[in-house]
Amino acid sequence: RDRLQRKKRASEIAGRFYFVGGLAGLYVSARSMWAHRNGALREAQVKLSKAMSSASSDDAKNLSEAKDELKEVEARHFVLFLAFLKSCCDVMVFSNNPGIDLHLKMRGKKNHEGLHCLGGLVSASTVLYNNFPNT
Repeated sequence: RDRLQRKKRASEIAGRFYFVGGLAGLYVSARSMWAHRNGALREAQVKLSKAMSSASSDDAKNLSEAKDELKEVEARHFVLFLAFLKSCCDVMVFSNNPGIDLHLKMRGKKNHEGLHCLGGLVSASTVLYNNFPNT
């Protein structure tokens, strides 16, 4: 009986650490996505709009380079968005675990189990997508 109580307590503590880790991941991913959006992505968009506004033949090369650069920057932004999406799902899932029960404490009832499962599946899917080889 004592062993089961220690096991339950250790599980709740581990769940709280996972939740705090999820919150930290959410903060880091949101901050990096915001910085990328207001930094590299905006610069690439401005560079493309400047290249499109000029009409000389030398600028055709610049336009092509600007389009390619914007495509690369948008691909990086999509990866950052996926990290943010994963972090949001992780926080939602971990907040519903025993020992945290954030939804139960704030709303008076646990989070819907279907939504809980969907968040876990989306989180796992983002990991699979990011690790899938691009050959």
